[in-house]
Amino acid sequence: MGLISLPGLRERSKTPIIILSVREDESDKIAALDAGADDYLTKPFHAGEMLARIRAVMRRLLPQSERLLFTVGKRSIDLA
Repeated sequence: MGLISLPGLRERSKTPIIILSVREDESDKIAALDAGADDYLTKPFHAGEMLARIRAVMRRLLPQSERLLFTVGKRSIDLA
């Protein structure tokens, strides 16, 4: 399934991981989640569902104080 690097990433980072895939088999979803993914979304999907899943992962993984502003380098995203 190509998730060999996912466990390695989990050892170095707590970055939220949401898999977007055309693979619908239960075994693919289980493998991705067991490898460290936080969620798995099967294509096609609606943008609203994807955004709701991103918000859910962010609520679970980020402390309350870090939820409203996400910054990478010079760029920031106001999640509110």
